[in-house]
Amino acid sequence: MQMSESQILDGIRSGNRKYFAKLLSICEDDPAKANHLISNLEKHTAHLIGITGSPGVGKSSIINAILDKSDDKRLGIIAIDPSSPFTGGALLGDRIRMQSHATSKNFFIRSFASRGTVGGLSPSIFEACDAFETFGVDSVFIETVGVGQSDVEIANVADTVIVLLSPDGGDEIQMMKAGLMEIADIFVINKSDNPLSKGLFSKLKNILEMSKKDIPIFLTNSITGDGIDNLIKTLEKRFSLMLENGSLAEKRKKRVVKHAQAILRKKIDRIFETINADRLNIEEIEKEAIRKICNKL
Repeated sequence: MQMSESQILDGIRSGNRKYFAKLLSICEDDPAKANHLISNLEKHTAHLIGITGSPGVGKSSIINAILDKSDDKRLGIIAIDPSSPFTGGALLGDRIRMQSHATSKNFFIRSFASRGTVGGLSPSIFEACDAFETFGVDSVFIETVGVGQSDVEIANVADTVIVLLSPDGGDEIQMMKAGLMEIADIFVINKSDNPLSKGLFSKLKNILEMSKKDIPIFLTNSITGDGIDNLIKTLEKRFSLMLENGSLAEKRKKRVVKHAQAILRKKIDRIFETINADRLNIEEIEKEAIRKICNKL
């Protein structure tokens, strides 16, 4: 069914999930139109929480465990799934682990394809987060693809970054390297019933102490729910503190700059797609790109 802009806006203002789902689809297909619609809606400041870590570490399972204990909250979930390098499509399978909450009136779970974006996110991630804030959610959980040490772009989007580790994944070696270690606001070691989890906890604690970093570490079990309550309380306390001390406002200012850069990057990418590289040499491509960029921007 074709929806007009006024129908979408009125539907979202009335809390209709169908129209909000349409806005999220527009975020993926036409970010410029999405930004126009969002600018006509009132935004409620939500806590944007990024969850990252290596593939298979349990990111979806942790989010599901948080949902199990958050019936009184309005939450948005953005699950980023890897795209096929051949078709551009995605399995969109991460939300399967949250299927028991799919029909909840307080939770809105949406999968986005990465579409080849470096950093484990979607090209439409900024628009998607802004859209969720127009729908009045308390928090938005952003689950990244999970691409290892390069999966750091989430720090430019989220207010709080949770780095998830697995005791049997060899993460203690990876922790010694730059990358995820530097963007974490909270560390979570999942599968706390694993005998190796306490050893990983001690190693991580020692590394943080040597680095003079005061970052909380949690041992959790996404199946039994152990440690989830304390994690939720810490997230709520952190968000309240960020609102009070002004650090959230500073983070959001930087986020606006990153969003603007992303919009310009998309425009430039589209310009390059119009250049016929088969018939041009490098200098001609450069001149043609500069000419078109100057005309379009």
